Amino acid sequence: MTVKSLLRLASLPLCLFTSIFFLGGCVPVPEGALKDLAPAAQANEPPYKGLGPGHKTYESAHFLVKAYATETAVAHSVVCEETYNRIMNDIGLYSFAPVKPYNVVVYKNADEYLAQTGQPRWSGGVAYGNAILIYESESSAAVLAHEMTHLIFNEFMGLANSAEFKWVNEGVAVHEETRASPVSRNFYRERVSALVTPNPIPFSQMINLAPQGEQIAGVERWYAQAGSVISFMIRDGGSLGFSIFISRLKAGDTSDAAAAQAFPGLWNNMGDIEKAWLLSVKS
Repeated sequence: MTVKSLLRLASLPLCLFTSIFFLGGCVPVPEGALKDLAPAAQANEPPYKGLGPGHKTYESAHFLVKAYATETAVAHSVVCEETYNRIMNDIGLYSFAPVKPYNVVVYKNADEYLAQTGQPRWSGGVAYGNAILIYESESSAAVLAHEMTHLIFNEFMGLANSAEFKWVNEGVAVHEETRASPVSRNFYRERVSALVTPNPIPFSQMINLAPQGEQIAGVERWYAQAGSVISFMIRDGGSLGFSIFISRLKAGDTSDAAAAQAFPGLWNNMGDIEKAWLLSVKS
């Protein structure tokens, strides 16, 4: 697989599905499946097996990519580095660097991926620890963007990461997924228009009550709104402001205090952000 062909994959569907947490990351869930799933447990041991004999490894500045062909490993490495740089620029983490390279395992196809990872058939990729597990598919570039965001955010936040920041974690991941995939961008734009604009979730609920096994429309609505809010904060508040916001959250500030520190003269608290965001989505 060449770099050009992999980049073309970014324009093909990923978000014809909804995402939920699974093994530390998000994986796509087809409509109708979510209501049958219990919240996933965090595994204590790596739940996957590596590639078979003869696989190739390619190391770049921030990634160690494993695939069966050198060309495939290099192509994914190029996309990984481009995606990494875009994420860092978007959220303003210019001085942050991962402790060690992130691992990316590219299985040959869906059958091998499912057999080696034990994931359900609807899974297109998963993040575990500091690894992203995917297979060569039409959605691999979008999956990489979404899951890579989780790896970066989780490592940056460290021990300060908690469930109350899930809206930020998932919102940034959705934002980056839409940046990587025109289809994802159109999907979430439609979901915002159909589900969020007519009935936005109050920020107090969005922040404190992340969906857990709700009906598919409710989950889609929450993810679409979280992504829309983060995109708005980055666009109107700037990357530097957003980096200060998450840095203050990491330091232990409340969301209101972090907003006041990050966006002085623009927003004084999350209520100000909510009002400004509502005007933007309804205009």
